[in-house]
Amino acid sequence: MQRVQFKMNTLKEPLSKDYSDEMDYMKKEAIHEAAAELQKLKIIEIKWQKFKEGKELEKIYLQPDSIEAAYHHAGITPRKMLLENAREQIQPLATHPWDWVQTFWKYYDDALKNYQTKGLLVEDPKGLEELVRTLLYLPNTDDGIMKRVLSHHLFNDTKHFERNVQGKLIAALKRFTELELDTDRELLDSVGIVENPSITLLSGPLVIENNGNTINFSNFNGGIGIFFETIQDMAIKEVTADSILLVENLTAYHLYLRRRLMEEVPDVLKNPEKVLVIYTGGFPHHALRKLLIKLRAFLIQSPNLASNVFHWGDIDYGGIMIFEHIKKAYFPRISPVLMDVATYEKYVKDGVPFSKDYRVKLVSMSCNKKYEMWWPVIEKLLDKGRILEQEGIVIE
Repeated sequence: MQRVQFKMNTLKEPLSKDYSDEMDYMKKEAIHEAAAELQKLKIIEIKWQKFKEGKELEKIYLQPDSIEAAYHHAGITPRKMLLENAREQIQPLATHPWDWVQTFWKYYDDALKNYQTKGLLVEDPKGLEELVRTLLYLPNTDDGIMKRVLSHHLFNDTKHFERNVQGKLIAALKRFTELELDTDRELLDSVGIVENPSITLLSGPLVIENNGNTINFSNFNGGIGIFFETIQDMAIKEVTADSILLVENLTAYHLYLRRRLMEEVPDVLKNPEKVLVIYTGGFPHHALRKLLIKLRAFLIQSPNLASNVFHWGDIDYGGIMIFEHIKKAYFPRISPVLMDVATYEKYVKDGVPFSKDYRVKLVSMSCNKKYEMWWPVIEKLLDKGRILEQEGIVIE
């Protein structure tokens, strides 16, 4: 078997250029000295040009048994060792409570076993360790945590997470979750990391108990906004609403409460005063998630109301994804409202054109049995080439 070798006159820049630099002979001397030292260490074997012993290098051979020594002498960790170390670093994620993190682990574990990285930064073991540490910590923050508090807890530096870990976490979320979120802030919020506490907006016949006080939200004309701490401490005592409506868009939320929605809705939604209306703002943020969990637990004891839960969102890829997420995570009997073919066809002229990449996502959804109930709507979206946001529906 031929040994690893190279010829001095065929080396690529910059070494070849330095070796043949006639304006600075010291470069050649320095290369000779370095080669002699490596040969003495039995890392390489030198072959001089005929009749130019000690003056002109012809070839240099790498000694096969000295590869590890060569890496060590150069201060470089062998690639095989890098991959083994990375595989060991991500091993704790194999039993992570979140499915997408387990998928993350399996994807890269399989790649590393086959001496591939698939984009994993194996040459940045510190960065990988910090990402793994963050992923292991997050399930312990079911109530959510502010970014700087998280950074201080994990790294004793309030800005370290944002500078060094956030980008890696966001990349993992984009690659291994099905979340279609518009901003990095929303992606971080999906795993409980928030910039600042979020306010949950709601309106309607909801009675809660908080610190010994009984509060009826129907007494607040136009609705109310509550912080996470309030949601955390409160207990739902009564829901006297005819139905529950989750609304994706803030404008639609306000105009529905003002009875300015002119489109037909189910009878149980026609009187906003008898509807518990909750603004979601897209995928539920961490405070809203806490409220929906408590509401879900309450509805288990109220089967009649549980069948009257509705979601109104955009007629587009994101709107469908949000609906399916809420259905899977909170309300299995939830129904869409004003997200049907008839509504779309009526207002599609006010829709927004979408790109080729967006079309690819819709086509993928149209082939997925999981979204079968949406296939007629998706077919219309693909046919018309426009999405319909809630603002596109005529609201007087």
